[in-house]
Amino acid sequence: MSSKRISVIIAAYNVENFIQQAIQSAVDQSPPLHEIIVVNDCSTDETPRLIEEMAQNQTNIRMITCPENCGLGAVRNFGTENASGDYIAYLDGDDLFTPEAHALMQHAIATDPDLAILNHSRLYVDGRAVPNTMTNALSAGVHTTPKEKIALFENLNVAWNKLYKREFLQRTGLTFPVGKYEDIAWNYLALMYADTVATSPEVIVLYRQRDGSILRSQNDTHFEIFDRWDELFEALRADPVLWKTYADSLKLRRFRSLMHVLDSRRLPDASKPRFAERIRQVCKPTENFSRPEVARSDLALGYHGGYYLRRVFRAKTLLRVRLGIRQAPAFARRVMEAVNLQLYRHVFLKLPMDRNLVVYESYWGKKIACNPYAIFKHLQNTAGDDYRHVWVVLPGKDLRETEGHAEHVRQNSLRYFYHLARAGYLINNANFPDFLVKRPGSIHVQTKHGTPLKYMGLDILTKDPKAFEDPMAFARRCLRWDYVISSNPYSSRVWRLGFPYNYKMIETGYPRNDRLVAQRDVNQAEFRKKLGLPSDKRVVLYAPTFRPEYPRVEAAGQPNKEQIVTAIMKGLDEDCVLAIRDHYFLSASSAWAKDPRIVDLSAHDSTNDVLLATDLLITDYSSIMFDFAVLKRPIVVLGYDKALYEQARGMYFDISEEHPGVYCDDLDQLTEALRRRTYESTVARKSLDAFHEKFCPWEDGNASVRVCDVVFNNAG
Repeated sequence: MSSKRISVIIAAYNVENFIQQAIQSAVDQSPPLHEIIVVNDCSTDETPRLIEEMAQNQTNIRMITCPENCGLGAVRNFGTENASGDYIAYLDGDDLFTPEAHALMQHAIATDPDLAILNHSRLYVDGRAVPNTMTNALSAGVHTTPKEKIALFENLNVAWNKLYKREFLQRTGLTFPVGKYEDIAWNYLALMYADTVATSPEVIVLYRQRDGSILRSQNDTHFEIFDRWDELFEALRADPVLWKTYADSLKLRRFRSLMHVLDSRRLPDASKPRFAERIRQVCKPTENFSRPEVARSDLALGYHGGYYLRRVFRAKTLLRVRLGIRQAPAFARRVMEAVNLQLYRHVFLKLPMDRNLVVYESYWGKKIACNPYAIFKHLQNTAGDDYRHVWVVLPGKDLRETEGHAEHVRQNSLRYFYHLARAGYLINNANFPDFLVKRPGSIHVQTKHGTPLKYMGLDILTKDPKAFEDPMAFARRCLRWDYVISSNPYSSRVWRLGFPYNYKMIETGYPRNDRLVAQRDVNQAEFRKKLGLPSDKRVVLYAPTFRPEYPRVEAAGQPNKEQIVTAIMKGLDEDCVLAIRDHYFLSASSAWAKDPRIVDLSAHDSTNDVLLATDLLITDYSSIMFDFAVLKRPIVVLGYDKALYEQARGMYFDISEEHPGVYCDDLDQLTEALRRRTYESTVARKSLDAFHEKFCPWEDGNASVRVCDVVFNNAG
């Protein structure tokens, strides 16, 4: 069977967080598609740059740009004019081809039909792919009769689940109309005009369901659906045969289509009566299709907020008196937290938002550190009293010194809920709790806290589909983000793949690394004094990552931490001291307290203090290597369980090949590398330089400035 040449036209307008994945899904087809034409509809975000990145070194990809922003229909027409394939397929810039899409397309057009219809699944924000509910209409076969075509009207009538013979489009003169709902006239006419229609139940497209898409907007532009149906019926009236054959079935489809828009959230409530009247005028039903519209309204509280507030405080006082707050059992504390949550939902969220209030949290309240801390410090130094700063910390955690210019609130306290509700800015390197409501006008900044070697976000589900207890809750947390900070171009792409949502990427480098750049050449003595390290010895830091639970059989024979530390100490000279910094998920260890050459720095607040005091880093898969690379100091990677770790968690690249200096497979290699100081070799230096160039290109000491310009000064 000879292959047909297929041209794919990808429509792209302001889809910076999705376009690379869409293009990649087309690139990864085997055999390669004939051509991939990406049509940029004058995007105002990073979409054009990202398309150009994807087109580099790909001979079958090209980007063309519309002379002006013209909408999806005109974009597809523009792409079609530039296509040269035997068949044309369309893909929206936020959707994906399945891995076998090209092979399935070729099979569907083997009989040379005018039109082929294939299947799709809906891709939801939590990573679920839900099959098309009308799959039964797409049994494999070739259809020619009007009856068969009318049966196909029931399938989702869109352009991207079909293949069109280019000669057929030229012969019929079919073009997409301009405006919303451009698929209506195009698809029904294509079905009616086609002499042969091939169908297949095989899925070729993942149809992304997301806020921000055209069909999920809420405004009066949805009245344009009447124009599209008018255009279709004008074409039918011009051909008596088509009118007699298809008009009745399409009248019913039109009514259902218009009622679907009326019943959805696409229209403002005030516009729905006018839309309903247009339906009555257009459809002229012989029966009464009208039904009462129930205007949406907020749920009434059933009580006055102030009265509720007084009742809550009285209940809390009784709890304190009867149980004693310090001696209150766990269930009583939970009751009080639940009361606070109700206050948050029913009272605090109704208070005016304080646009100058900034609430910070890092590592789920375990520390005052990382990128949020660097942003906080920059605002302190540059904005004076323009902002009020509040840090969230876990109960029982020591508070980091913040020079008296910030408040601290304990998680789940009354003040915690109050400040979360009123904050104009929320800045976190992880995520705020599920209950948090994003208020209109508030700004949520996800700073991230590392460069991703291991799989992140929805990519984790490819390794373990049950990794998230509630994938939809994960998605809702991510949908609150307005900004995500990226430390390098590689990270930008990973964040967009693993977290495919509607935030704006801030590509600046990490604010937390500004200090590493600024103090890279400062005498290490001051940092060592702060950490209790000797000033006359070389400092070697061992900083492992957090590991998943391996199956017992597979984990057998893997070295434990004591064995690793012993191997390190065997390789170090007497002029070295070993510092250990465990992952923040782990409790600080005191196992090394008796050895004067080993210091546990796991509990120290500032990772930067530790890195600036360090001469050599030993790690495994921890993102700390990407930060330490900013200093351009030697790094040794120990990958004794790489195969297990990659199987359990997944890795975006092979660290044994693309390492920052020296890579060791086992403890013997590690000891030998330390004894021979191979991390100081020319080969190791070249590896470190290449690593630095790829992962630290934006780390110039001004990331905090750039982030704050975008977030607080609206420069982005």
